[in-house]
Amino acid sequence: MKNSLGNYGKQTTLTAAGTSIAASSVTEINCNDFAYLLIHYYCDTDWDRAGNIIVLGSPNSNGTFAAPDDTIENATFAVAHTDDTGYTGAGQYYVVEATAPYIKVIWTNTTAGTIGNCNITIAPFNL
Repeated sequence: MKNSLGNYGKQTTLTAAGTSIAASSVTEINCNDFAYLLIHYYCDTDWDRAGNIIVLGSPNSNGTFAAPDDTIENATFAVAHTDDTGYTGAGQYYVVEATAPYIKVIWTNTTAGTIGNCNITIAPFNL
């Protein structure tokens, strides 16, 4: 899809709840022909846990997915247990540059909680 801001690929949404989400349980996203990855998250107003959004990449479809080296691109984004109010519920967004041809986005809980979801939208794009 093309708009005045550039070309966007298919959006994918992941919902993080009370448990971590492993790479084996998410579908890979084809980022061929895209140089950037937009990650936007927002938490329910009663969100009470914390965790990390982690971007994994692979040069091959159905390949081995790994995190990039932090000296090249930080691939871990922390979500605090207070993010439901810190940004008036809108969350935050990140842009990852020079994505791998295939990516998976996973979630790891770092603080236990029982209420709310974190909704993560992922979209490859070009400028």
